[in-house]
Amino acid sequence: MNEHSGMSDERLFIRYSRGDTEAFRVLMERYATRLVRFCRGYLADQEEAEDVVQDTFLRAIRSVGTYRTTARFSTWIYTIARNLCLDRLKVARRRGELWEENAAELESAIVTGEEESTGPAGRMDPVRVREALERLSPAEQETIRLTYYADWSTHRIARLQECSETTVRVRRHHALRKLRSMLGLEGPGRGLITAEANENG
Repeated sequence: MNEHSGMSDERLFIRYSRGDTEAFRVLMERYATRLVRFCRGYLADQEEAEDVVQDTFLRAIRSVGTYRTTARFSTWIYTIARNLCLDRLKVARRRGELWEENAAELESAIVTGEEESTGPAGRMDPVRVREALERLSPAEQETIRLTYYADWSTHRIARLQECSETTVRVRRHHALRKLRSMLGLEGPGRGLITAEANENG
């Protein structure tokens, strides 16, 4: 274990590709919990998220020959998980129900227009919020889900989406504004004006 603990993810996966099964076990220990939390950003059911993580590791094993040594392992494994989540959503026609422990922060951000808001949310119908969320573009939906459900930083989202952090911030801001409009909350609001001012300067 000590031999592997100090190795980078990339080095561990290369070791695994050469027959070192212990190296992959270490990678699973590093990523299992984080990937489950990530998948919960798409899937409302904990068991389903755990199933997707298992599928993700299996897909990584089967795709060992396609991994590019110049790529970050974290980006590669999260991309696999994301694609598997999206596949499940397409098949099940469910795009992740809102859960109380995660919905509050998103609802507060929608009401105030402030991306980092953690104040109390208004009494919003979770079904209406979910339906509005589903009407956003795929990139906007993903940005909102990862921000408020998976608690990802702007930097991490930018890496996954292969864009700049500014693009993520603008995408999130526009998504919140669309949600406000769809939920009948658009109009004069200090939070929204403040967010726009911060983005422009």
